[in-house]
Amino acid sequence: MATDPLRADRKRRAVPATTTGSAFDTVIDRKNSNSMKWASARQFLTADEVAADPLPMWVADTDFKAPQVVIDALHQAVDHGVFGYPGGATDSYLDAVTGWQARRFGWEVPREWVMQTAGIITTLKTAVQAFSAPGDSVLIQPPVYAHFHDDVLLNGRHLALAPLVRTDDGYRFDARTFEAAIRPDTKLFILSHPHNPTGNVWSEEELRTMGEICTRRGVLVVSDEIHQDLLMNPEKKHIPFASLGEEFARNSITCTAPSKTFNLPGLQSANVFVPDPRLRAELARQYDRNMFPLVNVLGMVAAEAAYAHGEPWLEEMLTYLRGNHAHFAQSVNSATAKVRVLRADSLYLAWMDCRGLGMDAASLDKFMLTKARLWLDKGQKFGAEGHGYMRVNLGCPRSTVDEAVDRLLTAVDNL
Repeated sequence: MATDPLRADRKRRAVPATTTGSAFDTVIDRKNSNSMKWASARQFLTADEVAADPLPMWVADTDFKAPQVVIDALHQAVDHGVFGYPGGATDSYLDAVTGWQARRFGWEVPREWVMQTAGIITTLKTAVQAFSAPGDSVLIQPPVYAHFHDDVLLNGRHLALAPLVRTDDGYRFDARTFEAAIRPDTKLFILSHPHNPTGNVWSEEELRTMGEICTRRGVLVVSDEIHQDLLMNPEKKHIPFASLGEEFARNSITCTAPSKTFNLPGLQSANVFVPDPRLRAELARQYDRNMFPLVNVLGMVAAEAAYAHGEPWLEEMLTYLRGNHAHFAQSVNSATAKVRVLRADSLYLAWMDCRGLGMDAASLDKFMLTKARLWLDKGQKFGAEGHGYMRVNLGCPRSTVDEAVDRLLTAVDNL
């Protein structure tokens, strides 16, 4: 078979892989595992897009096995063979959850602050219902996680928008824009911390500015810290919003979960920290109004094992993911000026500026799916500010990153 010279040249131009021999290099076939990412193309894509067989690098789960300590704990629970109603958080579970915050972030979380929930999206919806009324507004910072937009609107509230400011290589927070977006009817601020999709890791000064404005203006802070463990820049530090003092703690709800860190989203387990007893009681009442508030018993087992024993595995994965980020960004940015991977201080997700291709949003989506044959998250999901961008999931083996680079740059060269 003749070799495509353009493809061969592209292979030569790709930056060589920087990590080999890692367990995270293992490719696991997820196509027959009822995976949303890998097995749902016919549900989400058109016929011509499905026919192109695009490489799935969209929804934010990784293609890595969970830590062995988690798998072993689940095997032990399954071998017990009885899956009755759970009795709530055990002492060992609370020790694992609060111990993680203390070890990783120096934040001492009293046990009584901890509320178990099936997931952070559930908590966001419940908090919007509990602490605002239909017609009120909720403050967000686009481009930002789609559920921040969707769940506010779904519950009959309005969006108050404080967009981040684009810089040469990323985004920044602007205090004037932030405060100007707050209206008399603004009841909540949903903080993405670290920020999804831009990867911003908020500094203490930025967090204090946000917190002071919200406290002064009577706006409750709901801090989504699900990506808190996934820092790609080791010089950065995640600072839990509520750790910055009692005033901010009492005006906040902090959402955490092991799902992104240890690849456990299918087990539906999360933890919410609510320091103020009045807020805690009202959030609990709204949970009771909405659902039978029990969490998955196997999710509890997995979360406890991960937080108690999963730290060495996490450190290995972080090293690998940092290599993926550097490899992808350098390979793309050194090869074309039409597409640019922005700096990311956190997340295993890359935010890619594709405006240099000169396409509208629909054309860009179609190009990525059928020409580059990559299934990415379209930027407009994150708000109008995301038009012309794509979010790329790099929580995968290095060989998948290499394949994505090859497909993307070959398609760009063929324009």
